[in-house]
Amino acid sequence: DFFADVGVTIGTEVNRGLLFLQDLACKGNLKQFLIAAIGLWAAAIIGSCCNFLTVLYSGFVGAHTLPVLYERYEDEVDGFVDSLLMKFHSHYKKLDTGFLSRFPSGNFGLKKHD
Repeated sequence: DFFADVGVTIGTEVNRGLLFLQDLACKGNLKQFLIAAIGLWAAAIIGSCCNFLTVLYSGFVGAHTLPVLYERYEDEVDGFVDSLLMKFHSHYKKLDTGFLSRFPSGNFGLKKHD
């Protein structure tokens, strides 16, 4: 029963990941695509600098220490993240008005069949 439960849990997580990738590929959400691309790029950079065990150990240590540090310095972290998000939002607005608005958006001439 234990191994069957583990298999179902892993299958559910794999299906959820595949659904995310399908949404990323099909819906055309540029913001979500850029976040995924930057995340994969950062993972490739980190992976090229260290081996797998170092990354695994660092992730384990981070997963156990970062929540405690966040609880202790919650107000400072929230203020910093808010200011950082405002800067990113203003840069994205500039990019959107200057460059991304040139590209057509929409359904690209596809008609819905009722």
